[in-house]
Amino acid sequence: MTVLAHELRQRLFTPSYQQRLNFRERLHQALKAAGYRPNEHSLLTRHFNAAHAGPPVAVSSVFRWLNGETIPTPDKLETLARLLNVAPAWLRYGS
Repeated sequence: MTVLAHELRQRLFTPSYQQRLNFRERLHQALKAAGYRPNEHSLLTRHFNAAHAGPPVAVSSVFRWLNGETIPTPDKLETLARLLNVAPAWLRYGS
C-alpha cells in the first residue's frame, strides 16, 4: 500500500476525536445499566473474552475503549453490545 493510500484509508476509517468521546459516553451508560463500573477493566475483559468467539483482547484494549482512545472493531463491538444488552448500532453510532 502506498503512503498516500494509507493516509486516505486512515482518514476514511479512523474515528474522529468526537466520535470516540461519544462512543465512550454510550459505553459508560451501557456499563452502568448492566451493573459494571467503568473502572472494572479486568472484570469486563474477562467477561468479554468469555463471550467473544475470536481471539481474546487484552486489558489494555478494554482500557482504551473505556477511555475513548479507540473504538472496537465490528466483531468486538458486536460481542460487547451483546454482553451489555444494547444494540451494536446504538453503541457505535448512537442510533
